[in-house]
Amino acid sequence: MKRIRHVSAALLLIVAGAAGVSAEVRLPLPSVAKEFPTAGMRLDSPVHITADTLSYDEETGVAVADGNVELVLGNRMMRADRIRYDSGTGEADLSGKVRYKDAEEEFAFDRITINLESETGVLYNGTILIRSKNYLIASRKIEKTGKSTFLIEKGMLTTCPCDPEPDWKFEMRRSRVTLDEYAYGKDITFRIRGVPVLWLPWGAFPVKLTRQSGLLLPNFSSNRSRGYTLQVPYYHVINRWSDATLTLDAMSRRGYRPEAEYRFVLNPESEGTLRATYFRDRVEQRNRGRYYGKNVFRSGDFTANAKLEMATDPRYYLDLIDSDALRSQRHARSEGFASLSGENTEHAVSVVWNKDLQETPGPDNTVQRLPEYTMTLLPGGIPFGGFDLSGELSATRFHRRDGSEEVRARGFGEISRAVPLYRSVTVVPYLFADVLGTRFERFPGDTSDAGRFVPGGGVTLSADARRDFTERALVHTAGASVGYRYVPRVRQDDLPVTDRWSRLANQSQFLFTFSQRLLSLTDTAAPKEILSFNIEWAYDLEGSDPSGTPYVDPLAPYVRSLRDQIDTGAGRSSHRDYAASDVYARMGLTPLQRWRLQAEALFDPVETSFTVGAISGEYKRDDGHRFLAEYRVSRSLAEDVRGLFAWRLLRWLGVHTQANYSVKNGYLSDGSAGLSVFPRSECWNVGLTVERKTQPDDTSVKLSFGLRGIGSIGN
Repeated sequence: MKRIRHVSAALLLIVAGAAGVSAEVRLPLPSVAKEFPTAGMRLDSPVHITADTLSYDEETGVAVADGNVELVLGNRMMRADRIRYDSGTGEADLSGKVRYKDAEEEFAFDRITINLESETGVLYNGTILIRSKNYLIASRKIEKTGKSTFLIEKGMLTTCPCDPEPDWKFEMRRSRVTLDEYAYGKDITFRIRGVPVLWLPWGAFPVKLTRQSGLLLPNFSSNRSRGYTLQVPYYHVINRWSDATLTLDAMSRRGYRPEAEYRFVLNPESEGTLRATYFRDRVEQRNRGRYYGKNVFRSGDFTANAKLEMATDPRYYLDLIDSDALRSQRHARSEGFASLSGENTEHAVSVVWNKDLQETPGPDNTVQRLPEYTMTLLPGGIPFGGFDLSGELSATRFHRRDGSEEVRARGFGEISRAVPLYRSVTVVPYLFADVLGTRFERFPGDTSDAGRFVPGGGVTLSADARRDFTERALVHTAGASVGYRYVPRVRQDDLPVTDRWSRLANQSQFLFTFSQRLLSLTDTAAPKEILSFNIEWAYDLEGSDPSGTPYVDPLAPYVRSLRDQIDTGAGRSSHRDYAASDVYARMGLTPLQRWRLQAEALFDPVETSFTVGAISGEYKRDDGHRFLAEYRVSRSLAEDVRGLFAWRLLRWLGVHTQANYSVKNGYLSDGSAGLSVFPRSECWNVGLTVERKTQPDDTSVKLSFGLRGIGSIGN
């Protein structure tokens, strides 16, 4: 209704302006027109008005546009058979198939009469469509009784504006509406495909233009660990930049669990969420809780991020959380980070806290960093010789669960120079040094000092090529590089194994890489990748010598690090005196629109077997028309097949299914199958889904009923 007032005022301003030009006079404007907000509707935009006749009587102050009246203001358009405006009384009369349309809304009425001074009027026999919300409102008569109050007779509301009859709608014989408050209706009937299914003698509906506190739709679920659960959420508005949700989970097995969630948005790049729950578990006969959340804050060169994840006991995730990622993790990690960036440097302070979730005794690799400072020198030129300098300085205090402490300082610096040889052929020699000093406790009270100095260097030769196929709008790029890195063997056995920089393995290693891409270019869109291919292989003249830690060597090439991680995960010794590394390759292919093929492999040339292999193919038109098949193997760890299929078999029937099968273990890890029935259109549907998991063993059934624009219920 507020939009109708604004459009009418703008329309009359346009008519007044056009009449004033032809008659060389200006119409007196009503006060509401003088206060008309121009945001979003620029009156100096191009305006086009056409009519069979256009007249203005200076004595009576009446302007009339008659016959096929059409006004266009930017992307807004209005049509009517006749428009009459009395500048003396502020009365306006729009009659004969009044139509208005813009990018978000449109309305159509037989007639509109409105007084711009009193802001009252009547809209006769028409509809209002709000495209952004998919709302359709129809009424025989809408009377504007005040600035924000309306009286609607024989009205209808739906979010399913289907022709000729909506699949579902609410009909009200009479209702009073106050914007930003409530609509009170009498004789309310809910119809599905014209059939009445619910009748209420009276009802109240919120008509809020801003966020409002109140109860949200409850949720019902069933789980073997928690039993039957009724979840009742309450939403609370705190201020314009923050809100909260208070939720009560009534679990038949474990009791009542309250949870509070607080959300805030400080600027377009800064937001955060904090959640907390604490309750008495009837099964465990103890208090249990979880505290978690995250935030991102950016303001100019300053950044502050944080992540909180902490539970009162290791089994909390297994008993009370559905996320497989949280249920399988070994540590709950919380961290905070703040940094200040300059032109060539960045200063950062961080803290890391790991909560051990392993229930069986074992090596304590849960090390806390309280705190850590890092200064990074970004690559930049130095005043002589064309050299570039980069580096990093850090200081960290480590704390272990047994109470032992370690304070460590580390510095890394690299100097390099790029030397062009021929066109896109470049050679980059470099030298680096890594220095580390530490004071640590072998056990509480026994303090020792240790350190190391690791120099090194190398050279990288790279070449790039490009060819344009203008007639086919294609671009082919290719790149190859050969690098050599030398890291001498140094004594570092006395250093505690705290993180990946604790010990560095010696190298005398060549690294070979090759990559290529085929891109499709268009004038109106970003380049589209048709083909990509990457390959990497390393050869160490002295044989691979691992660093002797469970961490990835930061100076090792990716192809070596990937193999070491797989060996560690499989429980195999990473000490392999192989000069040649595995061969890593990755490929992506988009042969046709909506099709995508991908493959990845890590091949061991010595044992002539795949360490890692994966291949997948996907077709996706949209979320309702999609299928995917994937095979993945990781030697001695896993061998899995994954499939997904979703399709609208008929106009009224859609199916969806997905499954993960473990070939190595010979069982279905998880899977689901379901169908959705759309009786007449996309506006409402009924769905049934069955989900099955084996880790842990659980089966759930979900029945849902959805109305577009209203939501869905059932679980």
